[in-house]
Amino acid sequence: MATLSFVQEILTQYGMSTYVAFGNLGNLLTIGVFFQSEHRRNPCSLYLLSMTICNIICLDVGIIPIIFSLNHPNISNEYVIACKIQFYIRHSFFQMMRTYKVFACIDRYALCSNQPRIRSFSQRKIAIRLIIICALFWLLICIFFGVIRTIENGSCNIFGVVYSMIYTIYYMIFAGILPPLLILIFTILVMRTLKQLRSRVQPKANENGERNQSNGMLRKRDRDLIKMVFIEVMVYVLSTLPFSIYLVYKMIIGNLQESQQRQQIESFLDYITQSFLMYLNTALPFYIYIATSPSFRRQTKLFIIQIYAFILGKEIRNQRSENTQTATTPN
Repeated sequence: MATLSFVQEILTQYGMSTYVAFGNLGNLLTIGVFFQSEHRRNPCSLYLLSMTICNIICLDVGIIPIIFSLNHPNISNEYVIACKIQFYIRHSFFQMMRTYKVFACIDRYALCSNQPRIRSFSQRKIAIRLIIICALFWLLICIFFGVIRTIENGSCNIFGVVYSMIYTIYYMIFAGILPPLLILIFTILVMRTLKQLRSRVQPKANENGERNQSNGMLRKRDRDLIKMVFIEVMVYVLSTLPFSIYLVYKMIIGNLQESQQRQQIESFLDYITQSFLMYLNTALPFYIYIATSPSFRRQTKLFIIQIYAFILGKEIRNQRSENTQTATTPN
C-alpha cells in the first residue's frame, strides 16, 4: 500500500497547497466585496460575509498543519492539547459556516415572500443577532467534541464505541442531513415564490419604461441568485456526503479486527473524505460566485480597482454616482 501513501503525499503537497492558496485569495476578495458599506446593510450579504470568514479560518486551521506535517512532525498527533484545540476551532467554525449558509437561503426566501411576517425576517438587525447567537451556540456545543478528542496510536481522533456513535449521529444530523436539506427546501421555495410572483404581476411600462426595466433587472438578479444557491448546494453535498458515508461505515464495523492492508485503505479514505474533499467546500465559494453571477464579477472588479488605486495613491471616481447624476440631469 505504499502507492496510497505516495498518492496522499502528492495530493497534500500539490493539490491542497494549490487550493489553499487560491482559496485564501478568493475568500479575501469575497470578504472585501461583502464588506463594502452597501453590502453591510444587506442581511443576506452579512450571512455570506460571516460564512466567508468561517471558510478562511477552517481552511487555514485545517489544511496548513497537514501541509506542514509533510516535512515536520504533526503537532496534532503529538500533543493532546493541540489535537483538541485544532479540532475544536475548525469544527465549530465549520458548523457556523453551514448554519450561515442556511440562514442566507432563508433570507432569500423571506425577501421575496408575499407574507409580511415572513418578509420581516430579512432585516439587518435580525441578521446581526442570528450571526452572534449562532457563533456562541456552536462555540459552546463543540466544546464537548473537542474534549473527547484524544490521541491513540499516533492518531488524533474520537475513540471509543459510545463517543464514536454519538459523534457519527450528531454529524449525520447537523452536517450531513439538516444543512443540505434546509438549503434545498428554501431554494425550492424561492423558485416557487418567484414563479408565482411573475405569473401574478404583469409589468406595465410607464412613460419612461422604468417598470419594465426594473422587472428585467429583478429577474436577472434572481436567476443569478438561484444559480449560485444550486451550485453551492451541489458542492456542499458532494464535499460532505462521502465523509458521512465513511462515518456510518466505521460505526457499523466497530472494533472488528482488520488487516494492516485494510487499515491503510481506511486511513486513505479518511484522508480523502475528511480532509481533501471536505475543505474544497471552504475554498470554492468565490469561484462559484464569479462563474455564476455577473453582478459579483463587476463588484469584484471594482474592488480590485479600488485596491490598485489605493496602493498607487490615486482617486477613482464613483461610476455609480456619475451614472445617477447623468440620469437625473435634465437635457
